Amino acid sequence: MGEEESSSKTIEKISNRINYKVIAIIVALTAGDLIYGLYFFDGSYFDIKDGWYMAGLASIGICSIVVARKYRGSEMLGKAYLFLGLGFFSWFFADVGYYYQQFVLDIDPWPSIFDIGFFASYIFAILHLSLNIRYFKPKWSKEIKIFLVVIPIIAVGSFSMIAYDAWGDYDELMFDLVYSNLYIIGIAITVAFAVVGATVFKHSVLKETWLLLAIGIFLWVATDSIYFYLETIEEFTHNHPINSGWTAAFMVIIYALYKHTKVL
Repeated sequence: MGEEESSSKTIEKISNRINYKVIAIIVALTAGDLIYGLYFFDGSYFDIKDGWYMAGLASIGICSIVVARKYRGSEMLGKAYLFLGLGFFSWFFADVGYYYQQFVLDIDPWPSIFDIGFFASYIFAILHLSLNIRYFKPKWSKEIKIFLVVIPIIAVGSFSMIAYDAWGDYDELMFDLVYSNLYIIGIAITVAFAVVGATVFKHSVLKETWLLLAIGIFLWVATDSIYFYLETIEEFTHNHPINSGWTAAFMVIIYALYKHTKVL
C-alpha cells in the first residue's frame, strides 16, 4: 500500500512538453553523423564515429541508472529503469568485444561469445517495457496478448524465407537460421512491446516522456531489423548509412531519460 501511494505521487507530477528545438538538434546531429559516415568514414578502423556510437550506449546505461534511483519510491518502476540500464550496458560490452575481435584480432566476430550481450539487451528492454506497461495497465486485453504472440511468429517466418532465398541450401544453414532467429525473436518481441507501450503510455500523465522513450526503443529495434535484412542479403558494411539509425535512437532515448530526471 505504501509503495502504491508513493509511486502514485511520483506519477502525478506534471510532465514537460517535448522541446522541438531538442528534436531539431537530434535531427541535425543525425544528419551530420550520416554525412560523415557517407563521405569521411570507411569503416576499416575504429573512428570517432564509432566513439560517438559507443558514447551513446554508455550514456543511456548511466542515465537509466540515474532514473532508476529517482524511482526508488516505486519498486516496479525502479526495476524497469534498472533493466533498461543493464540492457544498454550489456550491448555496450558486447560491442567492445566485437570491436576487439574485428580491429585488434582481425577476425570475423560473428558468431561470438559476445553475442550474449546483444541477446541480453533485448531481454532487458522487454522487461523494461513490460513492467512499465503493467504499471499503467495491470490487466492486458486478449488483443494485446495476441499481438505480442503474432508479431514474433510473422517476423521469424518472414526472415526465414528471406534468408533461405538469399543463402540457398548449405551444410550450416539450419544453425545460421536458428541462431539468427534468436535475434529476430528478440527484435520482434521488443517491437511489439514498444507498440503496445506507445498506446498505453499516451493515456498517462507522463505521456510525452514515456512515448518519447518508446519511440526511441522502436527506432533502435527498427534499425536492428534493417541491419539484419542487410546482413542476410550480404549488403551491410561497417560504414553503411543505417548505422546512423542507432545514434538517432540513442539521442531520442537519452532525451526521454533526461526529461524523466526533470519531472520526478
